[in-house]
Amino acid sequence: MFRTITLAVIGCLMVCFSHQTFAQPVLDAADKAYSMPLLTQTPKGDVLLSWTEKDAAGMTSFCLATSKDKGATFSDKKTIFSGNGIGNSRLMRAKVLAKKDGSLVAVFSNRVESADRKRASDIVFCVSTDQGTTWTAPKPVDTDPTKCTRGFFDAVVLPNDEIAVAYLKDVAGSTKFEERDLRLVLTKNGVFQPERVIDPVVCDCCNISLLVDAKGALNVYYRDNNDNIRDMAKMTSADNGATFSAPQILHNDGWKINGCPHSGATSSVYGGSALISWFSGTTNEPGIRLVTEEGKKLLVLEAAAKNAFLTSSPSASVLLWEQLNPETNTSQIALKTIKADKVSETGWVKESLNAANVAALVANNQLLVAYEVKQPSGKNAIKLSNVKL
Repeated sequence: MFRTITLAVIGCLMVCFSHQTFAQPVLDAADKAYSMPLLTQTPKGDVLLSWTEKDAAGMTSFCLATSKDKGATFSDKKTIFSGNGIGNSRLMRAKVLAKKDGSLVAVFSNRVESADRKRASDIVFCVSTDQGTTWTAPKPVDTDPTKCTRGFFDAVVLPNDEIAVAYLKDVAGSTKFEERDLRLVLTKNGVFQPERVIDPVVCDCCNISLLVDAKGALNVYYRDNNDNIRDMAKMTSADNGATFSAPQILHNDGWKINGCPHSGATSSVYGGSALISWFSGTTNEPGIRLVTEEGKKLLVLEAAAKNAFLTSSPSASVLLWEQLNPETNTSQIALKTIKADKVSETGWVKESLNAANVAALVANNQLLVAYEVKQPSGKNAIKLSNVKL
């Protein structure tokens, strides 16, 4: 359920924010465990909050609530789908996409029961044409009936109002323990077309980030694998995913590791460019990087920082992550703003004690931050904070 409380947020980034209080909903029903909040904005400016919740019987529901006032208040929740196989994690985050035609498309991982392959999973989608009140039954984005692992996906609305989903998929006939390639599916008139491989050799278990940049190009950011050197790569399409540039390494970290680090990229628009952030475990400079689309490295966070998230506004971009705050000796959400390649000092979301899996969105010149918080019961609640920019 939603519970409305008053939160105090004090931040100091590029400018010092004055003390502000905001009424915000919190998801904290005692009989449920909440996970992986995500925020998005519709073309009309409404804010959507999505998440998954698990009840005492083990049933997971993918849910949605809508804010008509830029995140100040939210509607009652609407359930997209409930089932025992729904997956939602930082490696394959369930999400709701808002199209210009007014429809909503939910994309998420759904485990497939398979007697001979326990880890089989599909990436599925549901559609709502009535602002999230009712939804179609889940259908796979990939029409291949083979039972295998599909995951580590991202999905985005293209400039032509079609949907793109990129994901990793088991390579048929592989003798390796894990071997997956990078695939893409696109809708045409709202119908998913056959998948195609866009890179046959990639890191096996790192999540993908899709971004439509300021020029309208589709960018695919993913961890490559060149003889176990697992640096971050990109491919770009200027024609809504029909064709792509050759893969290009974003920044030559040279991280060689004989196994997947289970850590992908996050990205956001940055003026006429883009920002990309990811973790690299190189011996000389381990930590989360922040790099421009052109390959300029702006910072490396200390190795204790984890689970970065990027979002943007017309005036600046914001990088958020989890880290131990030395003043509270507790894990909190930290953040920096980036403007004209200048990076602010670190600020903290004051209410975010014991927080994890942050997501954020700038709406009405305010940074709306959603995250999980560990409760005394051991279950996670979802909390929202508001930082005035």
